[in-house]
Amino acid sequence: METAGYQRIKDTALNFVKSMKIGDTPGVYRKERSEGESFYGSYHAAHVLDLFGELHNRPAADLDRWANQFINRQTEQGFFAGKPSEFSRIRTLDELEPVWHYTRGNIWALRVLDRKPERELRFLEPLLNADRLYRWVKHYDWRNSWAAGNQVLAAATALFALRDWFGASEVDALMEKAVFPALEELQDRKTGYWGTQLGADRANGLFGTIHVIPIYFALGWPLRHLERSIDSTLACQLADGSFWPGGSDCPDFDGAYQLANLAALTDYRRDDVKTACRRYLAHALQHESPDGVGWLLHRRDSQPKDWVPRPHWIWQEGANTATAELRDEDPNRTHIMLGSWFYPLSIALVSHLLGNTGYEGPYHFNSHSLHVCNVFNEPLEQNQ
Repeated sequence: METAGYQRIKDTALNFVKSMKIGDTPGVYRKERSEGESFYGSYHAAHVLDLFGELHNRPAADLDRWANQFINRQTEQGFFAGKPSEFSRIRTLDELEPVWHYTRGNIWALRVLDRKPERELRFLEPLLNADRLYRWVKHYDWRNSWAAGNQVLAAATALFALRDWFGASEVDALMEKAVFPALEELQDRKTGYWGTQLGADRANGLFGTIHVIPIYFALGWPLRHLERSIDSTLACQLADGSFWPGGSDCPDFDGAYQLANLAALTDYRRDDVKTACRRYLAHALQHESPDGVGWLLHRRDSQPKDWVPRPHWIWQEGANTATAELRDEDPNRTHIMLGSWFYPLSIALVSHLLGNTGYEGPYHFNSHSLHVCNVFNEPLEQNQ
């Protein structure tokens, strides 16, 4: 069913994608108005169009050209990098920390474009040993669940691509033997989150957890401590319905993703979860740009004094821990491409749960991109 609300959400998102287009070459976009061509602009634009079923309406030749910009970033070893100097570099497992997130984004973009690179993912070879893969998951400092979960989700993304693109049929068994027990040992039974028993605060635990549970959904693993996880997520929601002061695209999506997926697995506190989702929907709509072009970084009824800059976790070359780069507090930055993906996506999730919101529609939940992999998605065979 395509509601009037769905059409408005779609138009607002697609209007921003259109406004960020650069030139005539397919797939070349800005991330935000103040910048030039951007990997993240082009990667997120593909996801916005895919969410609304618009991507594959385009000619195959255009999708080929769009995909080529990602394929051209692949190095000889198989990881992805934005600098030509990286092309022939061979990175050890420890040296992959700065490129996991970037590699993940390029792979997800290629997955939604239904294209693949020619070079195999040789950088994954150290992780094809179950014992080493188990120890690698456990080696992260899960007191920062958010940063650790990002890296593990990126590795899972690459391993799934190795399976699907290059026939590595052993990946599922390897994941079950190594990654599953490691993650099970890292989940906090008291909160249902990852890393909180080690020192992560509740919000950090939420943001780390939503980078872990898509792996469970992708592989059909059982998810434990559902009731505690719902308690924790409801406690993370702020009075205005957001999951970050002033609103922020990543944390807000994370909270909505958690609520919508947990509600598909248990009826525990069902009324409270639905109330939280209605509050979230009202909050997300406060990020809709008044001019109908994109989604705002912060609530339109908020002021800079209400904002708390959220950290972007950056892995510097040679560092064994992530550092927080604070962004999003500049009042001159109002829209970025990620918001036009995450706010419509989170609205789609809570509308899927609630029904009768006026925002239901034929959203496309593409499990090949793990941020869009939900427990209630159709099997991948039907999506391909």
